[in-house]
Amino acid sequence: MKQSSIFVCSTAIALAHAGAPLVAWGDSPSGLEEILVTARRVEENQQAIPVAVTTLTAAALENRNVNSVNDIQFNVPNLQIRPSTIYPTQPEFIIRGQRQVLFTDENVVTYVNNVPQTTRGLTLYDLENVQSLKGPQGTLFGKNSMGGAMVFTTKRPTFETEGQVALEGGNYDLKKATAIVNLPLVNDVAALRVAGQIERRDGVFENSFPGMKDLDDRHNASGRGTLLLKPTDKFENVLTVDYLKRDEIPIPAEIEAAPTNATGFAGLVSILTQQVVTQQSQLGGSTAANNGNLLVRRGDPFRMHALTGIGTTIPGLPISIINTYGSSVLSKGLSNVSTYQFNDNISLKNILGARHERSTDQSDPAGVSGATVDASLVLNCLAGGPTCAGPFPSPFNTQFSNNNVNYFNRLKTISDEVQFIGNFDTFKVIAGGFYSHSNLLYAVNSFFSIGPVSLYDNRATAPTETSRHAQATIVTDSYAVFAQGTYDFSSLGAEGLRATAGVRQTWDKRDYSSENFFSSSTNELQYFSSGIDPLNCNELNGTVNGITSVNDGTHCSISGKRTYKAPTWTISLEYQATPETLVYLASRRGFKAGSPNPTTRLQQYAFFDSEKITDFELGLKHQGYLGPVPYRVNVAGFIGEYKNIQTQDILTFCTDSVACNPAQGTYTDLIVLNLGKATIKGVEVEGSIKPIPDLTLDLGYSYQVGRYGSGSRVPQPTDPTKPIYNSNPIDFTSGTDLDGVEFAGVPRTTFNINAVYEASFIPQTFAKTALSVNYSYRSETKGLSAQGLYQTPSFGLWGGRLAFNNIAESPLSLSIWSQNISNKEYKLRCADNLYSIGYAACYWGEPRTYGITAEYKF
Repeated sequence: MKQSSIFVCSTAIALAHAGAPLVAWGDSPSGLEEILVTARRVEENQQAIPVAVTTLTAAALENRNVNSVNDIQFNVPNLQIRPSTIYPTQPEFIIRGQRQVLFTDENVVTYVNNVPQTTRGLTLYDLENVQSLKGPQGTLFGKNSMGGAMVFTTKRPTFETEGQVALEGGNYDLKKATAIVNLPLVNDVAALRVAGQIERRDGVFENSFPGMKDLDDRHNASGRGTLLLKPTDKFENVLTVDYLKRDEIPIPAEIEAAPTNATGFAGLVSILTQQVVTQQSQLGGSTAANNGNLLVRRGDPFRMHALTGIGTTIPGLPISIINTYGSSVLSKGLSNVSTYQFNDNISLKNILGARHERSTDQSDPAGVSGATVDASLVLNCLAGGPTCAGPFPSPFNTQFSNNNVNYFNRLKTISDEVQFIGNFDTFKVIAGGFYSHSNLLYAVNSFFSIGPVSLYDNRATAPTETSRHAQATIVTDSYAVFAQGTYDFSSLGAEGLRATAGVRQTWDKRDYSSENFFSSSTNELQYFSSGIDPLNCNELNGTVNGITSVNDGTHCSISGKRTYKAPTWTISLEYQATPETLVYLASRRGFKAGSPNPTTRLQQYAFFDSEKITDFELGLKHQGYLGPVPYRVNVAGFIGEYKNIQTQDILTFCTDSVACNPAQGTYTDLIVLNLGKATIKGVEVEGSIKPIPDLTLDLGYSYQVGRYGSGSRVPQPTDPTKPIYNSNPIDFTSGTDLDGVEFAGVPRTTFNINAVYEASFIPQTFAKTALSVNYSYRSETKGLSAQGLYQTPSFGLWGGRLAFNNIAESPLSLSIWSQNISNKEYKLRCADNLYSIGYAACYWGEPRTYGITAEYKF
């Protein structure tokens, strides 16, 4: 009811003023900045297309001090950006409640200069704009997407000699330098633009571990070069190459709570995690508190006691490798866009992309590494059987806890897209094909131990610290053909009426092989092999449905192939009621391919299937005047029918089929499987108004609710006292029924407002002075333990920037800025493993930051 009222009221107000006189404060016909977007792969006015899109121009990015990818979410309604589930330095985009779960493709696809890529190599300097497209984008864009697309466009070379240098300093010893130069090589034929940035900053999480770095620092360098060639009026080629190197200590997961009533394996581990919650609270200057059956951390979250750095070891401890927090990323690639204009109506475009990424990421998903714990009860349970009457005295000497995961990724991709574009009087069409090839090598070593004793299942001969090893190679070939056209019925007497229809057929082929086992070996993760002995396999066994696997003492592998294919489409009816008012109704189908499950022990779950969504969107885009005051309002109401949802499930079972002791042998594993149905519905509102010539207000609002429907059940093994092999299948009649349950981890409400005041009363001989103030609010999110999601509270953030541009009419500008002015403590994402592994952990947003930027343009 609430969202319907907002939509109806906004529509009525806009239409009531559709015929208002066009008398602007400024020179623009609308009185507000005209925004051009490429939401349909060609440049169009944002107000004239049937797509819900939020655009942050270069000026908006500067005024709002968007200096990290994470900051974008506080300026776009219904957008979340959070650390990836397993890679804290890799941001994940969430639009309209659709989140990416472990081992699946992204629901929101990222494009830089028309080429799809991961978010590891994103930079924000020298951009033309950032566009956030809402809803499925499965027809025109290179990759299929379910929730939307994030489109980053860098600035093109021009035929003018220009450039700029910016130096920035701030708290936490921030130092950043950006340089941009544009050079015309041959007048009106060739031009080159080069941009680069170096950034250094101390971590914002104070680390009390001797000799270790603070966490969440910045240590990166990147560069970009773009060459424009235009030898004739008909042909143009734009080649962009980029490079990024990042060596940082990532944002940490911090333990949030431990259960006091858990049983089995979680109960065993919670003996330790309760102690860590107590220690972390003490570090934060407080005392842990009991909240029902949970012991909850309290105090300052920005004080840690953790190991940092890749390859860190602790002298004197019987632990071979204890590297906890660290990240090293190398990302390089190119995009090449060639356009041939046959005539005024027909053009041909080719978009070639290539990318190579290599990353080593080390993290502790529980936030327990570095703590010292009394391990006597745990060790007695491990050694003493069901009665936990082991030989270890109590209290046992405090032991060093180690729960870190070391990932290595190497990704090579190449893609090519051909577009035929026709622009005629009554008909516009774009058609073509897309191909991409990617080769991902994924490797992981993970440790879960107290002192020299591993808590991992270990049937290896040496009773020393055991690590879990996994390595997978996934080769994906994606093929697609597509076509979309828009017909204008004005020539038939229906003035302003247009219809758009598009269709796409996609084939995604996956070729998969992996190894997954436990071993006492500590070989470097990228060099281990299945020949290591002794080892304990953690793979399924047998051959079925094109999947071959071997699980024995010397082989531990699985391989298989699968093709996922589906048609997707878009259809819309648009009515341009006046030059300033567009009303549209659209429906789209989105598709996301399935993929392999790296750790499953069941043949039927070696791969999970595709998911799909069909959405319906009713939108209004309007701009006009209230007297002399220009304003703009865009409203979109949407409903999405979500099917075959890819979700993660933490399974609990027993490793010993003869004598299952829950305290000694219970085991957990994570797989991805497909659930039933869900419905996502909501409304998004964006508006701009210029009440006086010097003041511009921009706001955004969203409200949404997602609920699971029939068939959405998170299952468990049929018999949790037996190993989870084919003889003990997953039981879909038990577990957690999600029918009617609201989506977890997704806020119902987001709100943002930004005000820019250009102080014209200050003489420009002094400076062009502008003050920007922004506020962003996000409501609380719900938790859902069956999917490993912990609730997060609501929060609101303030930011501001005071700029003195062209000081004394010179090329020099200075700005003073601050983010999170009130120093609000807020959580970006939390994981709930309370009753599967024995903890909940959260990632926190950054505290107050501030600084000054000096910029010189020439």
